[in-house]
Parts: sequence; C-alpha cells; structure tokens
Amino acid sequence: MRALTSAGAALAVVGLGLGLSSAPASAAPAGPAVAGASQAAVSAAPAAKAPPKSGKDSVTCSGSSGRVNFSWKTGWSSTTVYYNDHCLGGTRTTAAFKFYNDGSTPFYKCVTFQGDAQGTYKFAHINEIMDVSKDTKKCKNN
Repeated sequence: MRALTSAGAALAVVGLGLGLSSAPASAAPAGPAVAGASQAAVSAAPAAKAPPKSGKDSVTCSGSSGRVNFSWKTGWSSTTVYYNDHCLGGTRTTAAFKFYNDGSTPFYKCVTFQGDAQGTYKFAHINEIMDVSKDTKKCKNN
C-alpha cells in the first residue's frame, strides 16, 4: 500500500508540474495593440529591400587553378571578411569588393590575398558587401 501511495503522489506532482508549465489560452494577445487598427493594415506596410548583411562569393586564381572563397558578416562598426585562398604555389590574387554608399552609388575596395592561406580581413566601415569580382579597374576610381 505504501508503494502505491508514493507512486500516486509522484504522479500527482508530475501532473501538477505539467499543468503549471503550460500557459493558459487566454494569455495570448487577442488583437492589435492599437484600438481600431487591424492586423492587415499593420502587416501591409511596404518593406524596403535591404542589402544582405552576410554572404558568400568566390573568384578564380590569377595564373593558377583554384579559387579564393570569401564569406562575410557585417557588424555594428565594421565588416569582417573570412577568406580561404586555394591558389597553388602561393599565387597572389586581388579581389574587388563592391559596396554601396547610399544604397544606389557603388564604390569598390581592392584587397590582395596570398595564395595557400586563410584568415580574416576587416573593413573599417559598416557598408554591406554586394559583390566580389576580379575587375580591379573599378577600384582606381575610388
């Protein structure tokens, strides 16, 4: 009898714990926070297309087989680029990173990476990278 009483008490405690851990259905918000506003009007606001805050790209090596792979993440005060250069023989490769000043005017920064190396490169501004290419002529305009 004692074992049955203990088992029943344990089940009662587990049941009580499960009952308290779930929120009641009445806790969910029933409608919009502003009186008279509808959910459709709030969600119908046009969303501006923002450039990506992170991404991946690659360019071919200069004079050898292989690629340089890039990935990046835009932070609060800078943009960090992670690179992995698979160019054989230590062949250096220059890549042009395309940024936007105001969302419409592009500018370019060129960076040279040593072959057979990996690491990070940090741009000291928070503009998002839009593209990576080998067209370094565009960097001379900036």
